[in-house]
Amino acid sequence: MLRPSANTLSKHLQALVGERNHFTSPQHLHAAGQYIRQRFQEARLDTQEQEIRFEGTQNHNILGLKKATAPTDEIFVLGAHYDTVEGSPGADDNAAAVAALLEIARCLESVPLTVSLMFAGFTLEEYGFVGSNRFVEQLRQNNIPVRGMISLEMLGFRDPRPGSQRYPPYVDASRYPDTGDFIAVVGNEPSQDLTLSLVQAMRQTVPRLPVEHIIVPGRGDAFEEVRLSDHSPFWDNGHRAVMITDTAFFRNPHYHAPTDTLDTLDIGFANDIAGAVAGFLASHLS
Repeated sequence: MLRPSANTLSKHLQALVGERNHFTSPQHLHAAGQYIRQRFQEARLDTQEQEIRFEGTQNHNILGLKKATAPTDEIFVLGAHYDTVEGSPGADDNAAAVAALLEIARCLESVPLTVSLMFAGFTLEEYGFVGSNRFVEQLRQNNIPVRGMISLEMLGFRDPRPGSQRYPPYVDASRYPDTGDFIAVVGNEPSQDLTLSLVQAMRQTVPRLPVEHIIVPGRGDAFEEVRLSDHSPFWDNGHRAVMITDTAFFRNPHYHAPTDTLDTLDIGFANDIAGAVAGFLASHLS
């Protein structure tokens, strides 16, 4: 397995950062989608665009499939949304995660897998997970079994100052750091095994990366703050899924703001996360 490159990740970010909104900047949103598609093709993935119609507009999920070495219908999904809210360049939300997605695809290019791995650039996450909902609906229609799913959601903001990390009211903050220098893995009860194996593999692959996790009760229906990404449609349809996140507005003051710019990101942090996730996938799916 190749190691992720911070220089390459930075190049991805430079190409992606900028408002990517289907109402106010559709051309840049489309360009970002095409950039993802090109990088998927370079990683020798079977690439396709899944059409998503929304409020009279045409959008696309960008999908790249790495086939298993033996025929199988089962897939594992690794996804990140590439759209932004209006008015934000979306460096952390969610260009950093898309850049990590692309680096993971490159790292795993020559790794044989026993389960097919779908890389997904989801669109319209900011409008209620429209792209990932459509993707899950198609999985259901085609009776495709899902081994599991990981949603990459904001991976680039780190703040080591004491008191920089906050938590939802239902989380016992005394059990977690008050410094925003870790990456969080969020699962629900049906996804507990996936969550714990992911955390263990990430820590083993990149020991210097602080990894924390939480498993919310049931499907997670009552915990809105941990449902704000593309893993939610998978939870709602009974699939095992986790979110990997820098915790968004519980740490990053630039969330959904014009100040969510490239210079606020910690590239090394995002690169370590990409390497840790790639290590999990290489071991878990091979």
